[in-house]
Amino acid sequence: MSTEIDENNLPNDISINNIDDMSLIQDDNIEPDENKSNVSVEKEPMSPDQEIHFLHTSLLQASMITERYSLTPKIAITTSGSGINSLCLTKHYKYLFLGGDDGFLRKYNFIKSLKGEAPLTIQQKHFVVDGVMNNGYISSYTPNEILQKKSDIKFPSQTNLEEYYPLKSKVLGMDVHSECDFSLVGQENGDVLLQGCRYREGKLYHLFREKDNVGMNNFIKLNENEDCFYSVGFFDKRLRKYDLNTGELIMNKVIGDSQLSSVEFRPLHGDPINQDHHESDIDMLFEDNEDDDKLEQGDQKIYDEYINKNTLRMRFDENVILTSQLNGKAYIYDSRVNNSATINQPVLSLIRGNDTPPWSLSACWDYSGNKVFIGRRNASFEMFDIRNPTVPEKIVKLPKKSGEVTCIKSMPNSKQVICGSIDNIRIYDLEQDKFNIIPGHHGGYISNIVIDPTSRFMFTTSGNRGVLQNQNYSTDLAFVYNIDNL
Repeated sequence: MSTEIDENNLPNDISINNIDDMSLIQDDNIEPDENKSNVSVEKEPMSPDQEIHFLHTSLLQASMITERYSLTPKIAITTSGSGINSLCLTKHYKYLFLGGDDGFLRKYNFIKSLKGEAPLTIQQKHFVVDGVMNNGYISSYTPNEILQKKSDIKFPSQTNLEEYYPLKSKVLGMDVHSECDFSLVGQENGDVLLQGCRYREGKLYHLFREKDNVGMNNFIKLNENEDCFYSVGFFDKRLRKYDLNTGELIMNKVIGDSQLSSVEFRPLHGDPINQDHHESDIDMLFEDNEDDDKLEQGDQKIYDEYINKNTLRMRFDENVILTSQLNGKAYIYDSRVNNSATINQPVLSLIRGNDTPPWSLSACWDYSGNKVFIGRRNASFEMFDIRNPTVPEKIVKLPKKSGEVTCIKSMPNSKQVICGSIDNIRIYDLEQDKFNIIPGHHGGYISNIVIDPTSRFMFTTSGNRGVLQNQNYSTDLAFVYNIDNL
């Protein structure tokens, strides 16, 4: 039975804002319970931080239960001939950071970019899709400086020893503190720099350097509490974990048997993996849960677990990690499995089929953490269910002219997948087996596809992430898309 409420005709002692007792909305023929109090209990007001977190989780919930999406490009950021390898967005959408091949870490004011305070020039519009008018509003840029001995530094003159020409490295892996207090930037020689990015920008506070590092640090990720960070080298295949309070190396393990092309932690949602479990039995590690259907029940408490209340970033399981390799293999590791102090054996191997050529540049989890998507060289991608990983659950072939899939990302509803190919970016519908081209990028490797925690924006960049050494195929553009639920 449904009853419409006329706010203007409510009794004087009832407010539309505090009707919590549904017994007040009833048929006239039903007599009220005399023992039931008509005094409404006001809910405790939320703090501003709680309101923002509730807004984030509500937007994410709407995005996860929708059937499909509409993606519209809003911002095109030009970087004047520099491929973009890394991307990071800070809390409250304040700053967007891009790291490129030219050796600069660029900081953009994201809100001003959305408002169009930095419009594209007429010449720049020729390289982007029609209808995009906004460029990135740049706030600052900082060189990714390689530390040199004083005897090796080139000064412009012998009398001026304060100014010199810095030797820069490509910005490969990169992550930024949620409050923009500091940044962690990887270099080609394997070093990681901890430097200021909000106050005293570019000031070096600490250098993380290991003797066994052979270069190309192309993955850096802060942990959930932002007091530690992980780094992975492309060549040395080592997963390192550092304590930011002490600077100490607290984990150093080899993962993989070929060059690592992508690394991604497993999403952490309402039902995390049992932390007391230390077995390598994959059936126990990813066992079915009776509460898997909670996402369809619309319970807000379930979605509260998706986003960290302090950093407003997506939560993830630091113990389980997915990797893809240039030899086409994909492995899943669990750091709780005590294999060795220096080598971590995979708990699950996702082996390519006989008809699939080697070489993979990207792999990702879906939002449930139970499925994995792997981009392939032959214009295709594979979908694995890790609860039954012997063969791919689905193999999707794109048009041959699209080229290799260089980046892949699952959408929040786990029904659509974003595929970054050489010619374009496509959104593929897993249920209807069809795809649509997303306007924006045209030609060039796609290095990043990032969806913000609320799933209102998608960020894409073009570059090779330092993985393809002899191929500089990039459009040197970053796009920001608005995501609408349909």
